[in-house]
Amino acid sequence: MGYATIWQFYILCFISITITNCDIKKEALGADNEIRVICSRYDEDAIRDFLTSIFSDTIYTPEPEPLNKLRFYRPESYNDLRRQAYLVVAAIGQDVTNPGVRLMKKLLSEHDFQSTQSNDPVLLSKDLYAKNQLFLVINARDQSQLSATVESKKELIRDQYEEQFINRQSKYLFDSHRREDVEEQFTNQYGWTIKVPWGWEVIRNSPDSNFVWLGRELPFQWISIHWQIGNIITDELTIGDYVWNFPKTYYGNIRFHDHKFSMEKMYFNSYRAWMCEGIWEFSDDNTAQGGPFRYYLFYDTNTNRTFQINTILYHPGKDKSIVLRQMDLIARSFRISS
Repeated sequence: MGYATIWQFYILCFISITITNCDIKKEALGADNEIRVICSRYDEDAIRDFLTSIFSDTIYTPEPEPLNKLRFYRPESYNDLRRQAYLVVAAIGQDVTNPGVRLMKKLLSEHDFQSTQSNDPVLLSKDLYAKNQLFLVINARDQSQLSATVESKKELIRDQYEEQFINRQSKYLFDSHRREDVEEQFTNQYGWTIKVPWGWEVIRNSPDSNFVWLGRELPFQWISIHWQIGNIITDELTIGDYVWNFPKTYYGNIRFHDHKFSMEKMYFNSYRAWMCEGIWEFSDDNTAQGGPFRYYLFYDTNTNRTFQINTILYHPGKDKSIVLRQMDLIARSFRISS
């Protein structure tokens, strides 16, 4: 099914909800790493299995932390939660003693209710009760029908959730106050720029060593940019040397650890790049402190420069997934202007 057909299907299936929703919509509520799931206790295990198979990403900080957290609620909570940014309403079967089924019958027309149980049980709508909201309906005939849809729906749902995260967080980071004075300075001085949100400071600006270090406190966040003339990207061994030497050369007192370290080819904006991520720690063995890092290496043919961009987070005992993804949005705002 093509995207145009999919979105037409969504619109048709949600007519029974949207015709009663004529209020001026406010901004959706809730954190961007929390998915609110409304279903009965009878269906929770099956719905959890389905959603976990879609939202399976885990980051290591160094402890494992899910990128998205599932929060389960009962059908009577629907009116209180319907303006959440990431909302799932789910039911399995047709037994009206199941409160999840009763709620679904209120939300969907009889035609739409039967259609989802006969055809596609998963529907996705945007901005249904609030701006920047994703509203996911799961109305399955049985668990087998639901399980059979995982592979066909997985990428579509993940793409929509990632797009909404970027839109909401970009608005939060960049649409109000920014350090435009710092951005302009980098453009004039180096021919590249990066969006610098309010609250970020320049820790170091070293033209002699082609190194810029930005930071923010509470939580401690670092983003640094280094560049040099020519293409230094040759093979994985050489790239590995640059990665491991980077923190010692430019920070002095930290190092990268091989725990959960990974390296892969990918695109950084429009550049073919290498991306490495893992755990950093203080080089003093007596200091048991550290956190997650991400590192990008890519070559710009127009200016004949190789760039290294590094993000580092120190936020002990706290959730890190949103802050890490915010830092990645800042890093990806990097642009070369000449």
